Amino acid sequence: MPLSRSACSAASRRPPSRPTKTGDCASAPAASPSTSRSPSASAAPVPGAGAKLSDDTTLLAEIGYRFTPEWSAGLTVGIPPTTDIDGTGSAAAFGRLGEMKYGPLALTGQYQFNAGGRLQPYLGAGAVYYLVMDEKDGAVAGLTVDNAWGSVLQAGVDYKLSPTLGLFVDVKKLFLKTTASGNLPALGGAPVKADAKLDPLVIQAGLLLQF
Repeated sequence: MPLSRSACSAASRRPPSRPTKTGDCASAPAASPSTSRSPSASAAPVPGAGAKLSDDTTLLAEIGYRFTPEWSAGLTVGIPPTTDIDGTGSAAAFGRLGEMKYGPLALTGQYQFNAGGRLQPYLGAGAVYYLVMDEKDGAVAGLTVDNAWGSVLQAGVDYKLSPTLGLFVDVKKLFLKTTASGNLPALGGAPVKADAKLDPLVIQAGLLLQF
């Protein structure tokens, strides 16, 4: 049975039929799009240099299909947020390295506990695709961030208010690696390349509509 949700992130699931969810979500600060990088300038490593991404809030929708009362699959898409990239460690002196707009796409398989009950917790896991749609220069000129594949873990709970209406809370942990590159005008235009590890924690809550 088809499922559809709209919320600030990937959201919940539903029993046999198709739900729609709407709500708000935010990436948690400590675990939100933070990154750790090993950059190199002019082919020489820059010891202790790193970067972090700012926390973001956006609107997401999940479309899924329930194969049984317990098992389903869901595809999460959303409005791409813009995030700041700031230098850390020995790169902190460069300040804002740039900005980028990205759209994470997540496909998860989900198992629903207590299917048919009023309170329905669930777990899920799957793949995520990190689609970079635009970059803007800061301290780094010609900033380029590669698209990347990763994995995602998911946990949440649905609470049914009626056969067609409910509430949900959902948490996703993403694991991604990508590469950013550009030039540092502050170092005479030296080329810079960084391997980035992204591990955002995405938290959302909203309304579930089942139809």
